[in-house]
Amino acid sequence: WVVCLGALGVLRGAKAKDMAAYIAVGANNYEFVDNFAAPRLGTLHHLFQNLTACEVLIQVMGSSVNPADRYNDAYRIPKVIGSDISGIIIDMQPNCTSRLQVGDAIWGDIGANALLLNGTKTKELGGYGQYAVALESQISHMPKNLNFTEAGVLPKVSLTSYKALVWYGGAPWARSTTILILGGSGGTGSSGIQLAKAFGADTIITTTSGANAEYCKSLGASRIIDYHKENWWEVLIPGSVDVIYDCVGQSGTADRALSLLPSGGYFVTIAGQLSQNPKEGVSQAFFINSDT
Repeated sequence: WVVCLGALGVLRGAKAKDMAAYIAVGANNYEFVDNFAAPRLGTLHHLFQNLTACEVLIQVMGSSVNPADRYNDAYRIPKVIGSDISGIIIDMQPNCTSRLQVGDAIWGDIGANALLLNGTKTKELGGYGQYAVALESQISHMPKNLNFTEAGVLPKVSLTSYKALVWYGGAPWARSTTILILGGSGGTGSSGIQLAKAFGADTIITTTSGANAEYCKSLGASRIIDYHKENWWEVLIPGSVDVIYDCVGQSGTADRALSLLPSGGYFVTIAGQLSQNPKEGVSQAFFINSDT
């Protein structure tokens, strides 16, 4: 899913008072409006605690829909939702570093879990508006080989897979490595396949439907397990997989993963539970990207 905000028309500059936006008007209740108050520099520090980075005002050109964007709490209602952003910096606080400048094309994930000043946990969000305010630390220069639409769909899923593989999966791999990615045709699975290849995996196995087999192969998958026809834990030989990255969260996955992984192996899930029966020499980890 892609949200093309740049197509909404010519924006009115950094001092615009309102904007078009897709907002939450209640818990899991949303609507599109064309006169929502545009954010201002300083908004994030006014709302949230424990922030150190400076703020950047962005003209949003693209965003996307992630599973986390489907759920919403009842705090700060009404509010603009959306995590991913691509766009152009139109203003910055004076204490920002020289890494970024006004006019730079950027991308980032602003869907962080955050604490309001009163300690209530909520999400930052703001990607589904013509303007967004982000912390400088949340954004970076957009790759020159991507357009705004392409860059707008990648940040959350790519950061999730990067952290999963590098922080908890042993990547980059210097030795011969076989990785199993559960759910290869989803957002995190798709980015996971490409990152695994870039990080040096020799063999990339993934589960997906037959309809998405060629898509996963085009991303770099070496072997496809059609979950409609086979169970990965039944067709893979114990000890044949070094890393298992779970993007699905099916019940029982952790125990099945640990039974396949050899000593020195890694199991990381972003959607399921860890095994209550740890295996000596095998690392297992669960994390939520928005918490990091």
